[in-house]
Amino acid sequence: MQNIDQYLEEYDLLHMKEEILKIAASSIGIIKENVSEEDIPVGSSKFGGLPDLPSKFSYPTYNDGYLTFLAQLNLEEAKLFDKNNLLPHKGILYFFYDIMEQPWGLDGEDEGCFKVLYFDGNLEELERTPYPEETEDYFPLSAYKVIFHEKLSFSEEFEEMEWDEEEIENFYEFREHIMQETEEDVSYPMHYMLGQPFNIQNDVFEEIVYYENKEKLSWDSKEIHSKAEDLVLLFQMDSDDDLEVMWGDAGILYFCINKENLQKRQFDEVKFTLQCY
Repeated sequence: MQNIDQYLEEYDLLHMKEEILKIAASSIGIIKENVSEEDIPVGSSKFGGLPDLPSKFSYPTYNDGYLTFLAQLNLEEAKLFDKNNLLPHKGILYFFYDIMEQPWGLDGEDEGCFKVLYFDGNLEELERTPYPEETEDYFPLSAYKVIFHEKLSFSEEFEEMEWDEEEIENFYEFREHIMQETEEDVSYPMHYMLGQPFNIQNDVFEEIVYYENKEKLSWDSKEIHSKAEDLVLLFQMDSDDDLEVMWGDAGILYFCINKENLQKRQFDEVKFTLQCY
């Protein structure tokens, strides 16, 4: 876990530690390790390269082309850091997206612009699977090994507390710093699972609910807030220079899922949106 006391002291919030930990959400941090793809075992977690698929899976398509493989996350490798026991204890999640057009995901015409696959069989069934064909839109990401770690995330909204204006301002700076993760003035991309999304525009959960119920629910209504609480951040993928991906203007991809669908492992029900500056 990040050294939270160090960050709290830096932003003059150490005296608020108890209150701040009450609103902290447990996330699974993801960092990249630069190793040759040949040295990443088949079935292990990774960004980019070629996916390790069972023969019954095929590359998902969209608009007569193939989606780009973003990442595969082995949940058995991540389970140690799943403090709330939300994810399956085994299996692999595969994430695909149209990185050329980069649809927002919330419009009806964007349906199919992303795909999440789930495999929970024997890893011996997996093979590193090449793209079906190379076209002008063929743009595989560089391969990086994934390492999971414990991470905290924080919502921008929290129950009203006895904080003064300076403490609130310091909290938002603290929140950005601890969720961004920096080391020796180098900021790491905000790749992680679970917890609170790092919103760039609207609240991610509420935005997804609103567009799913367009013209049925008004923005900022109690119904929006209630339904938003039932969503889980499955995976957040940041823009990343190493992977040579920029989502819009320094944006983030968010893959979310309803809690009930997550429990039933219905990953074909994942919701998606892109936000950027």
